[in-house]
Amino acid sequence: MAIELFLRKGFEETTLAEITAAAGVSKTSFFRYFPSKGSIIWWRFDEFTAGFAEALGSTVDSEGATMDLVRAGVVTALERVIDDEGLWMQRVRVLFESTELRSGESEQWATWRDQVATFVARRHGFAAGDVAPQSIAGAVHGGYVAMLRRWLDVPNPDRSVLGQLDEELLPLTRVLQSWLAGSCA
Repeated sequence: MAIELFLRKGFEETTLAEITAAAGVSKTSFFRYFPSKGSIIWWRFDEFTAGFAEALGSTVDSEGATMDLVRAGVVTALERVIDDEGLWMQRVRVLFESTELRSGESEQWATWRDQVATFVARRHGFAAGDVAPQSIAGAVHGGYVAMLRRWLDVPNPDRSVLGQLDEELLPLTRVLQSWLAGSCA
């Protein structure tokens, strides 16, 4: 209900009173589940980031190219949050359209990028803050966000986007793997 209000009126223009009225709950009940209006959007993003960290963490000692594992982790994490109703993409739309949410966006994406940088660093003996892991994290993030923006024009993106994401990230991750191999030599 809140997502529908955000899409119709805009995030900034939608009041907490409107959200609680549409949901049929009191403000007290709302705050038991959500610490803020923005958390309606961010909780699912946090879930995605946790799933991404889990997907990467479970493969840190696995065989295979690091960037293949990163790409698979991105796809796996997205697969966990895609729902049949399309709420996942509606949240993304609200995020991209809201200037108020943009202020928290940097922090949220920094956490996501840190997962990539830490994973790459652990597998290759870098510090997470070194240039190679940070650059790789930024590049993968850029590719992923570009795909999310592309899907804004798709009426109800479903699980078929997972194959697209994997396919579109493949050339990027191949280049990054080659660079990573040269950085470790």
